[in-house]
Amino acid sequence: MDIQVSGKQLKIGKNLTDYAKKNLNIINKKYLLRPTFANITFTKENNEFKCEALLHLSSGLTACCTGRAREIYDSYQKSIFRLEKILRRYKRKIRNHHQIGEKIAMNLM
Repeated sequence: MDIQVSGKQLKIGKNLTDYAKKNLNIINKKYLLRPTFANITFTKENNEFKCEALLHLSSGLTACCTGRAREIYDSYQKSIFRLEKILRRYKRKIRNHHQIGEKIAMNLM
């Protein structure tokens, strides 16, 4: 998976980059949905930081979410929680869809 961490008119340190990559790899191992690339962008607007996370899966799903907070790490955490929620619902939808098909096939036999 290709992970790109950048900032718009904001310098992003090595610690934040490593932290973001480590968390995305944990999410990748947890849900096993084969992401192809991820893009995380940090911006500063007035008194708060904004984090936009975009994750593209090989199945065609593109999950995009944002988080805002006064601290840059908090904004990242808010966006990652939302991203995990999107992936969890997507995986549940796939799993439930296959179980419904199996139940129908069992009833036909």
